Amino acid sequence: MKRAFLFGLGTFLIVGAIYSLFQFQIVHAILALIMMPISVVVIRAAKRAPPNLSRLHAVFGWLLGFLVVDVVILAVIGIGFIATAP
Repeated sequence: MKRAFLFGLGTFLIVGAIYSLFQFQIVHAILALIMMPISVVVIRAAKRAPPNLSRLHAVFGWLLGFLVVDVVILAVIGIGFIATAP
């Protein structure tokens, strides 16, 4: 499942870098330049990881890796709302 998770995370970073390049703003360009080398490192680590024995674990791991950044962002926003509630 580690291999699938890393491939999902790498896919998220690649898609995020491509999306950031089309925004035509300096902040997004910097973000894309940060995401590109990180995605290369993550994909190389995924290629070194042992293959998945179960297709279900592979699909679940890829989805988990692809969505993990969004889940963390939502959790931080939720904690912020809870902390600032009267």
